[in-house]
Amino acid sequence: MRSHGITEHLPLVNMPDCRVILVENDRWTRNCSVPDGVTVLQGHGNVGYGTAVNMAVSYATEDGPAPGWLLVVNSDVTIPSETQVMLPYLLAATTPPVDVIGFAMRGSDGNHGRGTAVLPTWKTNAYTAVLGEAAAVARWPELRYPIGAFFAIRTETFHRLGGFDPSYWLYYEETDLFARLYAAGGNIVWAGDAMPVMHAGGESTGRSGLLYAELGRSAAVYARRHRHVLGRSWPAVHAATLSVLATRKLAAGRPHDALRAARIFTGLMTGLTRPGWEPATSSQWAAVSAHDRSRLGRLRPARPGDRTRLTASDQKTGVGTHRSRRCAGAPATSTRRTAR
Repeated sequence: MRSHGITEHLPLVNMPDCRVILVENDRWTRNCSVPDGVTVLQGHGNVGYGTAVNMAVSYATEDGPAPGWLLVVNSDVTIPSETQVMLPYLLAATTPPVDVIGFAMRGSDGNHGRGTAVLPTWKTNAYTAVLGEAAAVARWPELRYPIGAFFAIRTETFHRLGGFDPSYWLYYEETDLFARLYAAGGNIVWAGDAMPVMHAGGESTGRSGLLYAELGRSAAVYARRHRHVLGRSWPAVHAATLSVLATRKLAAGRPHDALRAARIFTGLMTGLTRPGWEPATSSQWAAVSAHDRSRLGRLRPARPGDRTRLTASDQKTGVGTHRSRRCAGAPATSTRRTAR
C-alpha cells in the first residue's frame, strides 16, 4: 500500500504556532506541493519509523527553543475534532514528573482498538500467549506503554533517552524507547476515553512475509539490547510462544496466521544467530542500512526551550510513512508506517 497524504492531519497545521515537518522516506517521491507551514525533508531513503522521527525532531529543535512536547502520530491515525481542541490544553496542563501521555485508540468502526501493550518479559510473553495481550496489560499495569501510532512525550525526555534507537528499522522502536524510559524512572499517564484517536492499523505489515521476518529480527535486536533485564531465557520463551501460536492457528483453520507466526519465528532465530542480518535492505522496501540509519538518526542537541511550544512532525516512508510536526504550545511528532 502507498503511504497516506497529510490532509487528514492538516488541522494540526492550524494549531497556534504550529510548524509541520514532513520526512519523506521514499527516495523517489518528491513532495513539491504541500500546505504552507510544512517543511519537507527528503532524499535520504527509507530509514524506517524511529530514525525518521529522530530526523524530524532534530530539525524541529535545531533552529530555536525546543518545544515542551513531541506528539508522535501515525499516518493511519485520524484525530477527532474534539481531541484536536483539547490536545493543546491537555499538554499545557500536564506537569512533571509526567514524561509521556498515552491515548485511547478506536478502530475505523468506532470500537476500542489496540492503543497499549506491555513490555516483554518471559512472564508477560507466556501470559499473553495463553490469555491475550489485554489480560497481560491488566496484570502488569506498571509495564504498560502506548503503541507507536499516537503518543505525546516531553522533548526533554526524548532527548535524555537519546530518541529512538536506529538499530530498529520498523518494529519494536517504541517498545525499546519505553523500556528505557521505565528503566530511567520515567512516568506514563493516560488521557482516557474522553480524548480518543482513530487508528486504522495494520498498515506496516499487510501480508508481507519479509515484514513478518523483520518483526522477528527486531525482536532479536531487542533481546540483545535488553538482555540485562530480560535475561538469556527470553528469546527461547518468545520462540516457544510463536511455535505454540503457529500450531494453534493451524489447528483453527487459519493457515495465514500460522504462516505469519512461523515467519516471525524464522526472523527471530536468524536475527539471533546473524546480528548483522538486514533482509529489508535488499528487498522491495530498499531500507537504509543500520549503519547509515545510525548516522542519519543521531539526535542533535536541543536548545533549552519554551515549555509552551508544541512540536509535530510528519514523515512518509516507502515501508511506512512517518510524520513529525512541530507546533507551539506543546510539541508533537507524527509517524506513519505504511507498506508500499
